[in-house]
Formats: sequence, structure tokens, C-alpha cells
Amino acid sequence: MLTPASPTITRTRCAYIVGAYLPYGGTYMAYHLGRILQLDFGLDVIAVTLGDERAANGIFHYDVMFPDISLASMEARITERDILLANPSFSDHFFGLRLPGRKIMYIQDFKTFTLLDCNFDRYVSVSRFVAEFISNVYRFRPPVISAFIELDRLPNVEAWRARSAGSVLIHLKGHPTYRAVILERLRDAVARRAASVNLEEVIGDKPHAHADFLARLGACRHLVSLSPAEGFGLVPLEAMAMGTTVIGFDGFGGREYMDPGRNCLVTSYPDIEGVAERLVAALDAPAFAERLAEAGQATAQQFGHRRFRAAWHHEFQHFLGADDEPCPT
Repeated sequence: MLTPASPTITRTRCAYIVGAYLPYGGTYMAYHLGRILQLDFGLDVIAVTLGDERAANGIFHYDVMFPDISLASMEARITERDILLANPSFSDHFFGLRLPGRKIMYIQDFKTFTLLDCNFDRYVSVSRFVAEFISNVYRFRPPVISAFIELDRLPNVEAWRARSAGSVLIHLKGHPTYRAVILERLRDAVARRAASVNLEEVIGDKPHAHADFLARLGACRHLVSLSPAEGFGLVPLEAMAMGTTVIGFDGFGGREYMDPGRNCLVTSYPDIEGVAERLVAALDAPAFAERLAEAGQATAQQFGHRRFRAAWHHEFQHFLGADDEPCPT
């Protein structure tokens, strides 16, 4: 996916990426920021592990496996010359106050931390919604660089109309009690409108392999996303890329790419009655649902890795004090 460029940074020794191999979309984004620092700027990149996670037993594809060290080892080794990159979910470590070196945070959510570590040198937000949240609470507004999906790694799937008519996949995420209750409420709400709808196909947020997860997204005509709140929401966007009609909650952060009535049929948490109404409407009008899926697929094409890399290349140039150079292709 990535091609190397001539190194432009010599005064920095290492870039430490906290949680790079954890099995979450947000930490996978952090891994790719490490790749950009490695390839575009010549930094030595090291993954910081918080447990027994390793690239070899992860759910994602890693172009290169960075060497990894424990959190304690990183804290003992990091110097003023180094870079630390961390997501906001690691704010409880208070790296900004305790550790030397320059620090940059990719704020990919608004609910994974109790108190944001506000002592980093630079912040970038994954969506306008997250940027507005940070601005409202912490009185600074980070620039926005949206997450990406791996368009070149999408599995082959059948066309929308070739998939099983009326097929629905439900994506659940959040607290176990929430998952059970919200699913029950959705089934009740749909049954009052259309008793024959099958809502038994459910997928969680921790697949065994990302490729298998994508294949399931692309096997049904409709995805109902019941994740109540997301900084961005990779799963609905991946479903769009797989040609699946997206229905459910916008997760707030999903407003970055969701356009209800044009490329999806979404409402906002906690409008479960609205989700049921939209699902039944899509099932009753397959031609309309197919058009939504086609528009969603076109939208997803705008969120590939090239755009992500170019935006972060520009950001890192300023953060590292590098001479302006075009982003490698």
C-alpha cells in the first residue's frame, strides 16, 4: 500500500506508537500513522504494547511489523528527541505531563476517556463532531483528518440485487446490557410494523479477522448499525464500500460521511423507533434501498488511504519541522 520516500527528518530518533497492535479500528489508524512517519520521514518506529497484543496475532493486515516494547520500557527509553503518538483512550497515563519528547494525539472518539490529556503538543480530530466536542469542553479546536478504509483490500461480493432479498445484518457495539436491550426494542418496534422481518443475523465488534468481517458486511443487502456513539464509525463506511445499504444510528461522528436519504437511512441515538421505521421503509422499497447502496459505495471511495496519507504527510511536515515536500505516491 505504501511506498517509501527519501527521509527528511534526522534530528528525531524514534516514534513510539502506543497500542499500535490492539485489535481496534482506532489503533489500526495509529499503526498507519507510524507507517507514514517511517516511510515519508525516515523515523524509526516502535510499537508500544499494553499487554500481549502482537502484529502476528492481530485481526488486521500489517504491511510491516514494527519492533515492539512494553509501556514501561517505552517510558524508560523515550528522550527529548523522540515522538510519541497516542489515541485519547490512553489519557489516563498522562503522558503529556510525565514524559519527554514531542507528542501528538489523533482524537478518534469522544467517549473513550474521562479526562483528555491536554498536555500534548498537537491534536488532530477524526471528525467535525469530535472537533466540536473538544472545542466545547476544552476550548481548543483541532483540525480534522478523517479515518480511512482499505479500498484495495475489500473482498469480492455479489451485487446488491443478487443478495438474498430482505437480508439484514445487525451490528451491535457497546455495553452488553445496552446490546441486549436495544436489540430487543428494535425487534419489537419492527414487528409492530412488519412481523415477517428476520433480525437474527447479528455481528459484534471483535471479529476473528477483519477480512471475514468485511465479507459478512457484504453478504447482506442491509446493515443496521446500532452503535449509539462513535467518533467516526468505520463499520458503516466499510458496509457502504461493500455495496450494502446502511440503516440505523449515525453514531454522531458518522455525520462526516452519512447523508440520510441519499447514501443511507439513519437517525441519531436513542431514536430506535426511527431506526425501525427506516428499516421497514427500505425493505418495502428495494429499488430505493439499492440506490442508497450505490450512493454509499460512491461515498466510500472518497475515504481511501491516499487522501489519509496526503493529509497526514502535510500535518507531520509542520509538526516535525520538515521542509515542504510533496507526498509520495
